[in-house]
Amino acid sequence: MKFPTLLRCFVLSGAAFVAPPAPAAAPAPKRVALVIDDGPDPRQNAALLAILARERVRVTFSHVGKNVAAHPDLAKAAAAAGHEIINHSYTHPHLKQQTDAEIEKEAADTSAAIKAATGRAPAWFWAPFLEHDARVDTAVRRATGLEHFPFHRHHFIGSLDWEATTTGEKFRALCTTGIVDGTVILLHEWPTVTLANLPAVIAELKKQGAEFVTFSQLQPSR
Repeated sequence: MKFPTLLRCFVLSGAAFVAPPAPAAAPAPKRVALVIDDGPDPRQNAALLAILARERVRVTFSHVGKNVAAHPDLAKAAAAAGHEIINHSYTHPHLKQQTDAEIEKEAADTSAAIKAATGRAPAWFWAPFLEHDARVDTAVRRATGLEHFPFHRHHFIGSLDWEATTTGEKFRALCTTGIVDGTVILLHEWPTVTLANLPAVIAELKKQGAEFVTFSQLQPSR
């Protein structure tokens, strides 16, 4: 049978041509910002940077001013690797218990130390213990022009790596459960549980479609 005849028979039979379904669109990436507090800490800083470099992950390092002043080379190395360095106060106090002048000095001295070490002033403030209020925010803004990073606008996860009872299993579960676009995950430089389990956490987050971003990439407008 010739092709035109075959086609005519197909049409006359009442059969309808159905186009194959379009391929499903790839899911949108979930932006995840890891913030690593309290550094730079010489005990694990180099190892953490090595993991992040190997995994091609950029994070936000929330640095304490006195640690930056003591180890400017570590802060410089983190910035040179493409990580964001933000202001986490100079001595890590409970800022609500401080006077306005003390808060201003904590913020200003830290911004100065970060700029001296990295060549760039920080873009955000991140209060110790995440304890801040309108008075603290006003004092920080007056001294540095910085706003506190608005973590309350995002899905926030505390890894609990600062608690001695947090096991690797608990740490991994906390850091990889309920991930949505715009998630912020709080880690610290010094706990051994963080260093030991960070590669597994990153691998699982990547499997879930995570796109790792810094604070300024997640929240570009201030």
